[in-house]
Amino acid sequence: MASKFGSRPVGSDGSDHWHRESIAWQYKVSSENKYRLRWDIFLHFLMIFMMFIRLLPGLTALLGFSIQSLRRWDLPAPRPWEYAWFVTLVVALMGWKSTPQNNSFLLKQFMLGTVVFGILPVLYGFYDLSDHLKAYVYEKKFTYVLFGYPAVVVWSLFLAAAVQLHVFALYFAIVLLRAWKPRGVKKMN
Repeated sequence: MASKFGSRPVGSDGSDHWHRESIAWQYKVSSENKYRLRWDIFLHFLMIFMMFIRLLPGLTALLGFSIQSLRRWDLPAPRPWEYAWFVTLVVALMGWKSTPQNNSFLLKQFMLGTVVFGILPVLYGFYDLSDHLKAYVYEKKFTYVLFGYPAVVVWSLFLAAAVQLHVFALYFAIVLLRAWKPRGVKKMN
């Protein structure tokens, strides 16, 4: 047992630490980035929940239900990119599921799904909102209000947070794939 003030084994002044075992870098990196990826995916789940609340009136209308209390929310009709982004629920579940057993296949599917259903719809969302955002910035014109703020500002902030979460998730996934990559066997010549 190490102690600052306790006795040391005979013949050791503590300078012989270089030969002791330590955790291999790939296990340390894997542990740290699994934790970071899971936090990222957890925040992604919170954003998915917010998007679900936003899409709820449109989803009920799409399924043929009419709920009067949802009509009072007075939200604009959902855009196609919002439905496409909502698919990241499945992608996030794949990423969450890949971490306990270092499943590289699921992690690669998570990365592909993050690009296709996460980043691309967000970029299209920025493009879709660009005219409304310009009108708000230069002329202070807006059509809808969410939580007391212009809806275009709220959605722009949502998209900015979403793109950051997706980029960080991709970074953590790339680092994990490198750490999980099997080490090559050295050839004897």
